[in-house]
Amino acid sequence: MAAGSTIPGSSCLFDFGPLAQGYERWYATSVGQAHDRAQKEDVRRLLRRGQAGEKLLDVGCGTGHWSSFFAELGYQVTGIDISPEMIEAARIAAPECFFQVADGCELPFKDGSFDVAASMATLEFITDRSAAVREMVRCAKPGGGLLIGTLNRLAPLNRHRLSKGKQPYASAHLLSPDELRRLLAPWGHVRMMASSPGPRKGRSFLPTCIVRRLPVFRGRLDGPLLVAEVHL
Repeated sequence: MAAGSTIPGSSCLFDFGPLAQGYERWYATSVGQAHDRAQKEDVRRLLRRGQAGEKLLDVGCGTGHWSSFFAELGYQVTGIDISPEMIEAARIAAPECFFQVADGCELPFKDGSFDVAASMATLEFITDRSAAVREMVRCAKPGGGLLIGTLNRLAPLNRHRLSKGKQPYASAHLLSPDELRRLLAPWGHVRMMASSPGPRKGRSFLPTCIVRRLPVFRGRLDGPLLVAEVHL
């Protein structure tokens, strides 16, 4: 199957399998590291640290990059992905986590199995993202958390990638901040961030204690990755 094609019979818009072996190379570049730091800073401000025994589901875990980070935050992490090649790479990269092949729109877990259901850079590659979110909410405990990271359609970097027809972006259905907010609002108050890497004139971050009191973080949502949190 050629890279960029869909996976027959699945909810995935793009076949990431052929990219699995080289997917992490971007994080080894200076640009990739800068974006990774900014995005993880946003996640830390929205997602509390895991307490002893708390479980997190990582939907669309890919090579396990974010799964490993969630484990560093104290969670027992289960990652799922539709691509067997990605799962194989994740098991090598993040042996502290558990991984299995599964479809994000048909999660093989009982209701309320996890304290947090997360999905990073995945919803934009799913044919029915509403169904995927419903499945994540079903698998999260009442009072638990929903964490979504998705490529920002309004970010200059992503607009450039789309204009060039670059894959996998060209196969994705990217969301704007307002679209992501509307998708998640039925499940609770939405808090959202999208930071750009590096210094920026006038850039500032509110303390976590203040951010947690805001339904939505009203900063400049112009970073490449939207990160949103909902308390269920």
